[in-house]
Amino acid sequence: MFIKMKAITLAIVKTCMMKPTLFLVLIIASSCSNKIIYYGRSYQPTQNMDIFFRESDITEPNEVMGKVTYEVTAKRSSDKVQEKIVSRMKMKGADAILFDEVALTNTGSSTGAAAAGTGRRRGFLGIFGSKTKYTKGQMIKATLIKYRKNL
Repeated sequence: MFIKMKAITLAIVKTCMMKPTLFLVLIIASSCSNKIIYYGRSYQPTQNMDIFFRESDITEPNEVMGKVTYEVTAKRSSDKVQEKIVSRMKMKGADAILFDEVALTNTGSSTGAAAAGTGRRRGFLGIFGSKTKYTKGQMIKATLIKYRKNL
């Protein structure tokens, strides 16, 4: 499978190098994608997953199998975000998920043209025409749980 993925990746890179516009579109599209970052162990996929928001609510003997972080635009509905995380973590084999933190975030990026100059009256060096655009997002952090009875 690794060899197939490597061959597919090389084919995409060769195609993109021949067509710079396609390469630019792929770079922009990949930078806008939202990724679920997971660190931990994987087990056989599960069909059902319990959802918790407080650790004290988990009564089943368990062990922590990993941590997940997902940062997405604030425009995405919380139901869809939760559904995506749960479905992806079922594939990792989690029996339960404990949502540790759900927070709104702001990210900023500078845009626009800039020009440097010195003011005559006060002798300052300034940059003109630069703008910072802030984007609101959601950051979700969760702990994945594996019940001891399923180990």
